[in-house]
Amino acid sequence: MSKITILGKLGLTKGMPVATIIKRIIAVLKWNISPEKRLKKARLVIKLMTGNPLFVTPYPLIITPLATLVTDTGIYDAALTLAATHATGTAEAAEVAGEVVHQDLISIMSMVQAAMDNDRPNAIVIASGAGFETKTESKRGPRKAEVFAGNEPGSQVVHAEGRGPHEWQESPDNGATFTNIGATSGGVLEVEGKTHDKRMYYRARQVLPKGRKGDWGPWVSGVVPA
Repeated sequence: MSKITILGKLGLTKGMPVATIIKRIIAVLKWNISPEKRLKKARLVIKLMTGNPLFVTPYPLIITPLATLVTDTGIYDAALTLAATHATGTAEAAEVAGEVVHQDLISIMSMVQAAMDNDRPNAIVIASGAGFETKTESKRGPRKAEVFAGNEPGSQVVHAEGRGPHEWQESPDNGATFTNIGATSGGVLEVEGKTHDKRMYYRARQVLPKGRKGDWGPWVSGVVPA
């Protein structure tokens, strides 16, 4: 393969300095930590996102409002205090409250990631300024998926690369708005009850050992069968 062909595949032109190649930086939420550190992390995000000029308010409708994160973090704090008494059911209640905060932070992180992607030279600064860690996108890149028509009207089947559990999102408009649709034990998702002849978009990421998550794959789409 020629040097010019390689440059073309990278989206570069001949003579462009190698230093201008900017790798994609991924926002990361480290959640495999103690409950006390989870609470501290939520409070840090609240502090750094409050009045942050990079993010207009109100947030987009698909993003958890900061006020909701504040409320849910307060509930989590109270639940952890009760759990310290070891009363029956308090530990479980604290886990549930913590998961609500977790999902709030994931939602907000998706907005942070969009800002990072729009300004890649400053992606690390944007993430840290919002309270999130970062990692460089793997050399292999996000794993891909394919959409197939299901056996029933209004159904679709999505196959994603990679073994083990996957998390999924669906969108009616190529990711402009999206919904988290839970996890599967493998790389296959079956959906039903969709409007026939409508194009739906899906993407997936692997759930890795020790609570780590892979990168979201690209949006893939298919027309819902009648």
